[in-house]
Amino acid sequence: MLRHNPLDTRTVNCMAAGGLGRALAGLCLLLAAAPAGAGCIEIIAHRGASGYLPEHTLPAYALGYGQGAEWVEPDVVLTADGVPVALHDVVLDRVTDVAAAFPGRAREDGHYYVADFSWEEISRLRVQDAFEGRFPHRTFRVPRLRAVLELVDGLNRTAGRRVGVYPELKEPAAQPGLAAAVLEALAGYDLPVQLQSFDAEALAALETEHPRVQLIDEDDPLTDAELDAIAGYAAGVGVPKKLLFEDATAAPRARARGLAVHVWTLRADQVGEGFASFAAEVAALAAQEVDGMFTDHPDRVRALLGPAACGAAPD
Repeated sequence: MLRHNPLDTRTVNCMAAGGLGRALAGLCLLLAAAPAGAGCIEIIAHRGASGYLPEHTLPAYALGYGQGAEWVEPDVVLTADGVPVALHDVVLDRVTDVAAAFPGRAREDGHYYVADFSWEEISRLRVQDAFEGRFPHRTFRVPRLRAVLELVDGLNRTAGRRVGVYPELKEPAAQPGLAAAVLEALAGYDLPVQLQSFDAEALAALETEHPRVQLIDEDDPLTDAELDAIAGYAAGVGVPKKLLFEDATAAPRARARGLAVHVWTLRADQVGEGFASFAAEVAALAAQEVDGMFTDHPDRVRALLGPAACGAAPD
């Protein structure tokens, strides 16, 4: 969670990336004026490189890794037989063909819950992209968390990198065995790890040496009292970009308490309201000196940040 030292060539390289408008030019000036100890921005592959491949699939995670992300982010839920799998929802119907594969298995609310299916059953499903205009085929399957860890660990060994995993515990209060299952899986691999959740009580209660990041809801004003409480158990906060744009004091107040600030979620094909371009949105967030950016498009964010991004882009 510590911020990295900047690259010596940051300003030169940033100016060389001209033609992206006044917003990026402003970012270059910000970098030029930054003190020598200023940090860089980590790129977090949000559900993998999910702007290009269906979210939470092994190919999406591999692509995010290949696009230079420092962190790969799997959301995690539990199957009926206690297997942690990588999925954003506690239901299957948004991103899989579960209705066709298992007709009649929905609950009264019409949803197909992960907790009602074994790992063997879920392993048969095909994943579909939930975002219109993205990957059109049902080619891939839901992975176990262990498969995600093996992927990142294997790539670290072959690429000589130290990319980490950044699991989100989804609705842990409704899945009592989730945290234990995730920690057990993580124990088998030598990987950098951060754990995140919207559930403050569950996150604070975790018995782990891994840094914890408290996710902040879009409607949360993030008061000083809340930040004080979070600083008692977490190393950082994951904040919605809307909050940072509406409250310029949020990031400085968090950093004043020793909390890193990670912002979500940057999507090149869904530019934030009020911005003329994705470059302008990225520059506006970089100007707030965030420590990390969750993005569906790691390569696009890395290119726009240039030397402000941590590490070096892969060849």
